[in-house]
Amino acid sequence: MLSHTDSRTNNNNNKGAQGVGAVITVAGMEKSGVLLVGGDMLFREGLKRLLQTAPFTLEGESEKIADLEAAKAANVDPDIIVVIDAPADPKAEWVGQIKAMWRSARIVTLSNGADEAMLTAALRAGVDGCLFKDMSPVALVQAINLVALGENVAPLRMARSLAEGGRGRAATVGEARLTPREKDILYGLLAGHSNKVIANNLGTTDMTVKAQLRHLLRKIGATNRTQAALWARENGIDRDTDEMSGDRKSH
Repeated sequence: MLSHTDSRTNNNNNKGAQGVGAVITVAGMEKSGVLLVGGDMLFREGLKRLLQTAPFTLEGESEKIADLEAAKAANVDPDIIVVIDAPADPKAEWVGQIKAMWRSARIVTLSNGADEAMLTAALRAGVDGCLFKDMSPVALVQAINLVALGENVAPLRMARSLAEGGRGRAATVGEARLTPREKDILYGLLAGHSNKVIANNLGTTDMTVKAQLRHLLRKIGATNRTQAALWARENGIDRDTDEMSGDRKSH
């Protein structure tokens, strides 16, 4: 079943959504149209509320990929298609089906990340972003926005492996030898915090955090903060229940 929403002309009714709009809405930014596919109704509803506070508009939603032909017939023209819990297809043929209908649309998968083989197949088939349900709301919006801007966002180990013909391998936590301050910065990235917020939490300046983040990205081989957050998640840093380290004043 398809639900179509002409939301490009009705973008000002969402200011009360859970208080996150002030954090993730960017004034003056052109909004990207999003089509949601899959997942259960409750999850889609929560995602819709989140996206309505961000630089996106909802073009429609569909319960399954097979229903997308109705969306195409209804002249739905999304910039981004978010596929929730994509079909378990080792060849990811569903990607080609979507591309055949909307060649210029960017495709994002949103899953629990349990089946790495399926995610890798989706990336090889042309998916532009592989994101996870347990990301913070702000980090998720930032990642989808990066995809909308033309970036490819995927777990670092998969992205490097694809880019280098399977020979690439991301650094492990042990190999990276993260300092307590670098782990603190990663905690901030996982929460979707800006450099300024991270700096305030650590009792330092945003310029210092910016420099430390640049060094951290080089150390783990990431190209942007979203990819660094995904790397942290892959390596269990997001599951670390320790308090922020006591080394807040060190640079």
